[in-house]
Amino acid sequence: MKRTILLLLLGAVAALAEITWQPSYEAAKQEAQKSGKPIMALLVSHTCRWCRRLENRTLQNPEVSAYVQKHFVPVLLYREDRNFPDTIRSSMVPTTFFLTPEGKNIIKPVVGYWEPMDYLTDLKMAVKQFKKRRAPR
Repeated sequence: MKRTILLLLLGAVAALAEITWQPSYEAAKQEAQKSGKPIMALLVSHTCRWCRRLENRTLQNPEVSAYVQKHFVPVLLYREDRNFPDTIRSSMVPTTFFLTPEGKNIIKPVVGYWEPMDYLTDLKMAVKQFKKRRAPR
């Protein structure tokens, strides 16, 4: 019985830790324009082990995933597919781009794998800069 309850709790936490990714860059851009949230575009490769580590460790962290869900329109882009604008180009993956709904960079792209709390710092910095740009003057 205790094991069943523990498995149910772990399943619930895992479900909360999931990020709802947009199916494409264009869909993310449309949703960002509608919601007024910035875009978080994560550029990865199918063969990149550091990309898998970022996806499976950092982005599965409940605090990180909740923050992404609340403050961004997230989209996962595969470098090999090339179905995104030239502004999202990097010779290294993973690379995270923080963009306005119009597709302009908010802060410099974040290159490489980062531990959850370090990544969360970058997420918060991007939101702060986005809000600063949007504030009436």
